[in-house]
Amino acid sequence: MFARLSLVCCLLICTSAAGAEGVEILRNNCGGCHQQSTPGHFARISDIRKSPEGWLMTIFRMQHVHHVQITEADRDVLIRYLSDIRGLAPSETTPARYALEQRPNVTDMTLPGDLQVMCARCHSAARVALQRRDAGDWLKHVHWHLAQWPTIEYQQNARDRLWWQKATTEVPEQLGKLYPLSTAAWDQWRARPHADLSGTWLVVGHEPGAGDSWGTATISKAGEAQYSVTYSLETAKGHLAGDSKAIVYTGFEWRGTASLAGRDIREVYAVSEDGQSMSGRWFEADHAEIGADWVAVRATEAQIVAVTPAAAKAGATTRVTVLGSGLTGSVNFGPGTRNKVVSKDAHALVIDLSVDSKAAPGYRELTIGKQHRADSLAVYDRVDRVDVTPAFGIARVGGGKIDGVAAQFEAVAYRDVADASGKTQPMRVGVLPVTWSVQPFNEDAKVADDVKFAGRLNADGRFLPAGAGPNPQRKFSANNAGNLSVLATLDDGGKPITGKAHLIVTVQRWNTPPIY
Repeated sequence: MFARLSLVCCLLICTSAAGAEGVEILRNNCGGCHQQSTPGHFARISDIRKSPEGWLMTIFRMQHVHHVQITEADRDVLIRYLSDIRGLAPSETTPARYALEQRPNVTDMTLPGDLQVMCARCHSAARVALQRRDAGDWLKHVHWHLAQWPTIEYQQNARDRLWWQKATTEVPEQLGKLYPLSTAAWDQWRARPHADLSGTWLVVGHEPGAGDSWGTATISKAGEAQYSVTYSLETAKGHLAGDSKAIVYTGFEWRGTASLAGRDIREVYAVSEDGQSMSGRWFEADHAEIGADWVAVRATEAQIVAVTPAAAKAGATTRVTVLGSGLTGSVNFGPGTRNKVVSKDAHALVIDLSVDSKAAPGYRELTIGKQHRADSLAVYDRVDRVDVTPAFGIARVGGGKIDGVAAQFEAVAYRDVADASGKTQPMRVGVLPVTWSVQPFNEDAKVADDVKFAGRLNADGRFLPAGAGPNPQRKFSANNAGNLSVLATLDDGGKPITGKAHLIVTVQRWNTPPIY
């Protein structure tokens, strides 16, 4: 059982990932079953490419099912070695990065044809997309599934098709073409030197329910593909300090273990191919559903990186922060605006921005000296609608050794504006304060009193599920599951505007692998 097993939790800083050491560990721990046919080529292992999480899951399975004995230190070196020589190129991971980042409430990718029902009824399609094999090894993978789970055909209701015939003929051929072992992208990436990520980086983050953060990350090299980080961040509520230790796999897969304002954090980021930016998500070590989007760029040249908040209301004064480098010269947010610089440091301008009451709604370009950033700020006079995100959320009851899984919602406001052609388009105003509430989703939920039993929604839009059942207060002593509507109501100058989302509160999740 994976039971909250996390790659960044167990991969601590190791002393070396040199090829010779990796080969030796591979030979000593895996060579008994995976024969070495030529120097460095081990049966099956050398015919697969995976993400760091994929290799972790493989080693864990070998430990759990086949009782392989390997120390944590050797395992960590082995994962680094396999990720470097049998990993994935950046472009190969892009479509499925949401699974590596443990993003909650994301619609899984769709595999073409019968692959969706043949592969993604039991686990995510992303798990398939995050590995590479030729058709012959995909066929072996099918046979392995049957050996591991002999009843798989029944478990996934596969009697609706000629499952065995398709699984052993069409599926391996399709997967071999869609996700082949040999690709130009991988060959080109392996030939490129890995970027040194040391230096000062400008960071912008957004945590649903908590808001934006911005500031700097000072990254220092701590060893081969190892880094230490010091964070100095700001939020609307005050200063955040933190630090991190990270390993970069395959030259671009950043995995960090961080402490941020006392929170135990895991970082899953991708470094851009040119080594000038990073993006991804961090999340709480014990609750991956709680986390934040994260973007960082090197602070090496004059640039405007972000404006937060990214909207200002007509007829009001809004305090905004501009994050960037070389922020010198006059500041201009366009017609109908006036600004006063409140404070300034090497990478941030804090500005009181006043917008005229009759200023036209729309996106504005920000100019600071010779620097320009298009669509940096949305000027609005009213809100036309509120969308609750995610539109469909899942929470899970908890109990015993299994924590509940919360569902975090946000209310995003929009103003309709006309584009150059006169067509009305929604302009994103951003997250605004709302009043949260829940209602039964349908009549069955009302009769079952799901609002009473399923959990509660706090003032920040986070739904906290109830404990698991059976609950003797419910009919048939049922579980504390529920089918709810989540409502966010915005007071826009005395006019209530409400958005709605659907929430399912369901049973515990017993296994939480690094790739769901």
